[in-house]
Amino acid sequence: EKEDPDEIKITRNDAGDFIVSGKALEKLVAMTNFGNDEALRRFQYIWRIKGIDAKLRERGIKEKDTVRISDMEFEYRE
Repeated sequence: EKEDPDEIKITRNDAGDFIVSGKALEKLVAMTNFGNDEALRRFQYIWRIKGIDAKLRERGIKEKDTVRISDMEFEYRE
């Protein structure tokens, strides 16, 4: 069975962090320079288009919870 590169999976680790995975999303993270404002805005735009915020809220995420995508980690903000 072929994996859909646009599929987004959200799991939790033992620490309670939200682990967001998906082939296309992980590639986007690897290619994004988060120190560049324009690149960060592009990432946020794609994040919204993919509905990841809504998916995280469905899973019960709260302000300041930790989100991990590949090697990147950040605090969730509404």
